[in-house]
Amino acid sequence: MIALILLAPLLAGLLMVVVRRFPAALGLGGGLASLAGAGGLLYQVRQHTAAGLTLPGLPGMPFRLEATPFTAVLALVVAVVALLILTYACGYMARERGQVWFWSSMMLFIAAMQLLVLAADWLLFITGWELMGLASYLLIATWHWEEKARQGAFKAFLLTRGTDLGLYLGVVLIILQTGTNLMEPQPGRLLSLVGALALLLAVMGKSAQVPFQSWLSGAMAGPTPVSALLHSATMVAAGVVLLLRAYPLLPPASLPFVGAVGGLTIVLTGLTALVSNDIKQLLAASTSSQLGFMLLALAAGSPAAAVAHLLAHAFMKSSLFLSAGIFQHQNDDTAFVRISGSGRWAPWAFGGWALAGLALAGVPPLVGYWSKDAVLTAGYQSGHPGPYFGVAVLGAALTALYMGRSIRLLWTGPERPPTAAVTGIWSMRAGLALLVGGVVVGGGLLAPALRFVGLTLPENATAQFSGLAAAVGGLGVGFFLFRAADFRQPVLRFARQNYPLAGGFEAVVGQPVLALAAGCRDFDLRLHQLVLGVGQAALGLASAGTAADAGLSGAAQAAGRRTLALADGIRQLAETGISGAVDEVGTAVKKAGQLSRRTQSGLIHQELLWTVAGLLVLGAVLFFTLL
Repeated sequence: MIALILLAPLLAGLLMVVVRRFPAALGLGGGLASLAGAGGLLYQVRQHTAAGLTLPGLPGMPFRLEATPFTAVLALVVAVVALLILTYACGYMARERGQVWFWSSMMLFIAAMQLLVLAADWLLFITGWELMGLASYLLIATWHWEEKARQGAFKAFLLTRGTDLGLYLGVVLIILQTGTNLMEPQPGRLLSLVGALALLLAVMGKSAQVPFQSWLSGAMAGPTPVSALLHSATMVAAGVVLLLRAYPLLPPASLPFVGAVGGLTIVLTGLTALVSNDIKQLLAASTSSQLGFMLLALAAGSPAAAVAHLLAHAFMKSSLFLSAGIFQHQNDDTAFVRISGSGRWAPWAFGGWALAGLALAGVPPLVGYWSKDAVLTAGYQSGHPGPYFGVAVLGAALTALYMGRSIRLLWTGPERPPTAAVTGIWSMRAGLALLVGGVVVGGGLLAPALRFVGLTLPENATAQFSGLAAAVGGLGVGFFLFRAADFRQPVLRFARQNYPLAGGFEAVVGQPVLALAAGCRDFDLRLHQLVLGVGQAALGLASAGTAADAGLSGAAQAAGRRTLALADGIRQLAETGISGAVDEVGTAVKKAGQLSRRTQSGLIHQELLWTVAGLLVLGAVLFFTLL
């Protein structure tokens, strides 16, 4: 089943890239097969049947996929939400460009989410984490021919990649301190504070917590189904999943830092959502705020409340995004000034928005009531009820305020009919209706699901009453009284732009990075010019050396020719002169030898004759000499 969950979307995406036809049908098939695998996996876990898969990995560190009750439930929720969003996307993307890009990236994204959920070792977890980052970059840049989409993808990539260094450092410290890369409880072994804060840094980037929340608003440049999947499943919530998996290893000293980040994000991004003048920007800020609730619950010591809000948020936020996408398609815009009153022209979309918004605000019996009150109870029962519970109540009131304001803006306004026809309306309605159904009935399923995981929702009457009061009061004030124009314009701009301290992301991060890139480019050009100059000088020297070498070669050749001529003369002299003289001497010696041989006959009488003759000659010489 695990293989089916992961491979079905991957194979579907690969097939649509190869054949480049029927991407929507192949995408639905991949999503449906993955859902079937997730359902079968949950059944296996309920039957206490082992569900795991071990793959070759590093020496002593195998890759491990495993289903626990928590991961099986989360995998099923991801598969359900993903399939319904894919159903909606069939209509939303019917006439859009970049079909293969969009659908294949969606398949990669779903597979990466499931890999992160089912990973049982830290190395596979990092793999799923980074694959989701790649897929989200591709999805945000679906309409990459638009400058806004390219900038949004770049900003998301830059911020999340930078904070991912915290994940690498934290995982290395976990492996060093526990002696294993498996994600299993290690009794008595806690992560160091440095390691816990490193993980928190990764969470802050991935889950768009203050001060890294601004990338999420830029990610709204992608298609609405992309935004729905990013916010509702485990992409943006991956940071919360990381903390849940590492929670047994976190030292108590790290929890106040987690709570501070969560609490600050709840308030600041809640205010951003409250004054937003764009429906998708409101939802982006809302997601950061709701993830802050999950961090606050973990800091308060209640993983159950964090899990409950994680599951409930998936259905609530996806429903809100799909409703917003219909308003966007209907008006070709997402600004409230352009879509105000659209709810009267699309009552079914407005109904989905209103139900999901009421649930997010915490109105019973919708699913958000149970999860939000669980977070309030966790804060109330924690060791620090003042800050934790107080921030949770304030956040609940802000949530109700901005949802009440959005409901008013969508319902009231001038009589302005839709400017564009909504294509594929039936598939969009089907996906939205089923998700809203989860919002309505999910409250009754939330507690049993948590019991199956081994967790229990915290309950407290004071916390529940406070949450209900914040919801009702916030909705009333937001719908009837609140006007963003009542604030000063500098305050509005500061909040709407995600609190751009020191110039914001562009000044603090974007411009320095681009300046560094430009400096590297200039250095590379200068280095290239230097190497080119050295090369040209070397070529000139080589040319001069070649000319000198040609002169030396000519002189050498002339000297060689003279030497050869001299040698030839010597050879001729040796052959004609010396050899001739030697031959003459040899001939004379030979003749002398022949003559002497004739005189040496070996006869005694002849030898005596020659002796007498010699004596006569000698005597004659002496006679004439003495005269």
